[in-house]
Amino acid sequence: MNPNSSPGWKAKYAWSEIDRAEPPKRPAADRVSDFRETAGAYDEATAREQASRCIQCPNPACVEACPLDTPIHELLALIADGQFKEAAELLFVTHSIPELASHVCVGGRLCEQACILAGKSEPVPVRALSRFVLDYGWKHGLAEPAVEHAKGQSVAVLGSGIGGLVTADTLSRRGYAVTVFDSRQKPGGRVMNGLPGFRVDKELVERRLESLKRRGIRFRMGITFGQDVKLSELRREFDAVFLGFGLADAMPLDVPGAELRGVYQAFPFVSQNALPAGGPADQPSVDVRGKRVVVLGGGDTAMDVLRIAIRRGAAAALCLYRRDEASLPADAEEYANAQEEGARFMFLSQPVAVPGNAAGEVTHVRCIRMELAGPGGTGRPAVKPVAGSEFDVLADVVFVAYGFTVPRLPDSDDFAKLSLDGRGCLQVDANQMTNFPGVFASGSIVRGPASLSDVVRDARKAAAAIDCHLRARRSWTAVLTGCRRRVEC
Repeated sequence: MNPNSSPGWKAKYAWSEIDRAEPPKRPAADRVSDFRETAGAYDEATAREQASRCIQCPNPACVEACPLDTPIHELLALIADGQFKEAAELLFVTHSIPELASHVCVGGRLCEQACILAGKSEPVPVRALSRFVLDYGWKHGLAEPAVEHAKGQSVAVLGSGIGGLVTADTLSRRGYAVTVFDSRQKPGGRVMNGLPGFRVDKELVERRLESLKRRGIRFRMGITFGQDVKLSELRREFDAVFLGFGLADAMPLDVPGAELRGVYQAFPFVSQNALPAGGPADQPSVDVRGKRVVVLGGGDTAMDVLRIAIRRGAAAALCLYRRDEASLPADAEEYANAQEEGARFMFLSQPVAVPGNAAGEVTHVRCIRMELAGPGGTGRPAVKPVAGSEFDVLADVVFVAYGFTVPRLPDSDDFAKLSLDGRGCLQVDANQMTNFPGVFASGSIVRGPASLSDVVRDARKAAAAIDCHLRARRSWTAVLTGCRRRVEC
């Protein structure tokens, strides 16, 4: 490519001459009335301008930071030159499930944080440009890269979340027959079943799932692991098995009054509002209309609850977080969206009790002020309570968004024979293989609660290890077949 072939590359200091521009965002007053996506996409001219801000570092830190190993500098160069088709083809060929890089950034935009411009100006909007390229590819009917010839071997993938889909997609492209098993009725894991429509375009994910099905990946949904599907049977039926599921329990609220009516776990409420039909039949709907909603926790799930509650007519939506604003683990964009839509935040506030009335209903949350107490072990600062600083926050509904425990595996069949570590997580070797040869695992059942970037990295590593394992089996089978033929002769 000639770097001087387009206007985008003639401006050597485009990063200082062109301001970073965010994709067009719908006004908060409009978007709180529906569950459609918050932001739109760039037009072609804006995409070229924004991509031209990249200075094309010889050793791009953005690529190093990306958990998906996206060739970001090459992608941006193509966009700046107006070579959108070629950019889309590059994204499709280098990614398993390219939607994860654009609409659901698994790295939390680590690439933008690592951008060399972040210290001098504003970083290049990599995620928004990736989304532009992805949408361009879909709209212009670009085909996915060709798959390798059929290997005659099969793989069972347990779990259709991000880790399972990445593994299934990677192995299917390499010519393996893949069957995905999941306990949910709809594949896609949290992306499809646990994210509201304003976070991710469900039609986009549905389109990807249909593409995987057309390629030949089979989905068996609504099954119970350990009962409908046993690990011992899968090991006999398939050449390799990947475990990417886990039955995690939500972290409880461990204060007096946590059992009162009106105290709920956050994730079921989000799930109810993530599915078109309302939510799983075994989970009663939570009505927040006209009520004062208090959310405990500061992650993305807490932001989802706040924004959903506002859309469902809550009188107020308040988030209580025990650390300071700078330590909030939620995505900065989601935090900003929640604020714009009317959510309020109270930092350095720790719940100590949930008092109620005579009918056993929540009336308020009793809190204590916290103060920063130096560095903590999680990368965020430690906090300690301020003596005598208790205060009350009125509440009709309290949602607990404290995350999840280590996922559990079925306690029957060969599942019960898998080796676990002291935390109850699956033990795997350097190639993500369990104590059963040919059975691999990654994600939260191995790490415990894990970031999406770690889930994707591990899934890609597991897929590569499965491919290597099955290639070795093919070679060994060929050797045995040759030996038998020589003996017969």
